[in-house]
Amino acid sequence: MVETYSLSATGRRADQTPAVTEFVKIGDSAGLAGSQDNAMRNGTPVLCKNPDGSQSWYTLDAERSRPGAIVLRAV
Repeated sequence: MVETYSLSATGRRADQTPAVTEFVKIGDSAGLAGSQDNAMRNGTPVLCKNPDGSQSWYTLDAERSRPGAIVLRAV
């Protein structure tokens, strides 16, 4: 299955400073609220699109994320 990014869910990498405004697009397979909850709870790697167009695997950081502000850790 090819990952799509039509939901436009975004996150910020954990190693970025707050001043950096480059967001990573979260794939549609984890972009829905229920899918995000499961990915955070289980530590499931999620394929995301970086600002430069490349793709990388990230996990959703449940401790540092809050509604509307998802923090991603590189796998």
